[in-house]
Amino acid sequence: MQYTVRFVNQNKIVTVEGGTLAGACEKAGYPLNLVCGGRGVCGKCRVTVKRNGTLEEVLACREMIRMDEEVYLEEKDYLHESSVLTESQLSGVRFSPSVKKVYRTKEELMPESGKAFLSGVSVPVMRKFAKFSAAPDFEGCTFVYYGDRIIDVQEGDRTEVCFGAAVDIGTTTVVCYLYDLVNGRLIKTESGANRQITHGADVISRNMFAQERPDNLKEMQRLIRETVNELLDRALEMSEEENLYHVVLCGNSTMQHLFYGINPVNLGKSPFANITAKEILTSGREAGLHCASEGMVEFLPLLGGFVGADTTAVLLTLEEDDRKYLMVDLGTNGEIAVGNHHGFMVASTACGPALEGGNIACGMRGEKGAVESISLDDDQVTIQVIGDSAPRGLCGSAVVDAVAEMRKVGLIDDTGRLLSAQEYEKEHPGSSFCQRLREAGEYNMAFYFVEGEHPVYLCQKDIRQIQLAKSSICSGCLALLEEYGITADQVDTLVLAGAFGNYINVDHALSIGLLPPVARDKIISVGNGAGRGVQMVLLDSDSRRKLEKIPDICTHKELASDSRFMELYISNMNF
Repeated sequence: MQYTVRFVNQNKIVTVEGGTLAGACEKAGYPLNLVCGGRGVCGKCRVTVKRNGTLEEVLACREMIRMDEEVYLEEKDYLHESSVLTESQLSGVRFSPSVKKVYRTKEELMPESGKAFLSGVSVPVMRKFAKFSAAPDFEGCTFVYYGDRIIDVQEGDRTEVCFGAAVDIGTTTVVCYLYDLVNGRLIKTESGANRQITHGADVISRNMFAQERPDNLKEMQRLIRETVNELLDRALEMSEEENLYHVVLCGNSTMQHLFYGINPVNLGKSPFANITAKEILTSGREAGLHCASEGMVEFLPLLGGFVGADTTAVLLTLEEDDRKYLMVDLGTNGEIAVGNHHGFMVASTACGPALEGGNIACGMRGEKGAVESISLDDDQVTIQVIGDSAPRGLCGSAVVDAVAEMRKVGLIDDTGRLLSAQEYEKEHPGSSFCQRLREAGEYNMAFYFVEGEHPVYLCQKDIRQIQLAKSSICSGCLALLEEYGITADQVDTLVLAGAFGNYINVDHALSIGLLPPVARDKIISVGNGAGRGVQMVLLDSDSRRKLEKIPDICTHKELASDSRFMELYISNMNF
């Protein structure tokens, strides 16, 4: 049976055949932030509906549509474009792409008597060439090479136009870099939310969703392909799609499986195995992307377990020297690597979405209205908001700031307990902070950074989530350093990769124990390191030498079953 769902504030109506209210929101173009993957535990999809003349709040991910509905969606309720880190500090990269075009005249192509025109090409290329060369006015054609192999042929001289795209598929966001492969010019950078986020903020939630019904895996593949294709369409004129001959992709292990429609069920249980860790190379047609059908689409190799091609891409950017690196890619799934070009130990640690604003009462993605930094100096609260707009919540960098600053002024003790107003008044008589301390629900003390109709606060439950996340990252680093045989003070360079690593206050991250005790002057942020690495593969064919070597010099460590990691995890829980 069909039902109509009317979005009153947006003046839009959609028709659905049952399903959840969250599904109807997505169909209407207003995807909700289902941090928990639709299990009804995070509360981020709470929306207002009108029934029998009365407004009521429901969880859209659990609310089944059994009648016509009126929904009152506010702007804050659905996902918007977030502030995505696209800068990847690309410089000093040699321009020698794997894909090139070469024009051959009729005379150059003419074989000796009894010989063949072509060798080692696909049947579609043979058919195209036969058609072109049979034309009475045939003067020559353009061959498209991937390395030394012909992958396509075009009529006439088309050597002046050839494009390539490097795509970093993140769990939360996807970034696409479009290049002119004739001269190496960056044409455009596009970014957007990974549409799979409507089925969970982390890879575990998405894996679980993919297992629930047979069609869910196809749905997840469709969503990530649509995300990538939308970015390609925005970056490139549709008429030039036939000249996009090379697309290089990186992403974590779950993203690789879902992009190709491969069931990631084995990643969800021990021994956390991938179907394949090797580089995947397909045609544009097989990959389902908006590019030349005979173009090359490649997904960089994985390194083991949840350590995916995004880590491979970051390691590709590191100098081949004897420095001892500790690389940390902070995100929903934190990836860690210790070593250098002689050999790396790699691991992943599931720190959850708290560091990106998920599982936090007032948490949100880094978009307009998100508080991005906080300071508590001189008994005053000072905040900075993305877009200079009214504050709506806390993004990940602000959450770290909040905990560090609250620790600094004594609002949070060593165990992570948030003091009550009475307790804080006793230790800090006359402080204005006392007026900002009150419960946000039963037995859930909170500190309010913003008062009023739309308050923004950090509560006791939030702090516990941060303790779990920060201990997971720090303990993962320490366990891997021990396995490699060095201590934190023997690290020469700590490399922070990813958007979160770029935006956080490093001093605050050190103070709350999110990072291991490495000297501050040894810590560098490289921004979107995975984005830089995937661009290097697109632009410099020589980078393949190093790329092919990386999986062979990496040893994967499974932390989930490591007793030493569990010891460290428990001992690092406090501040």
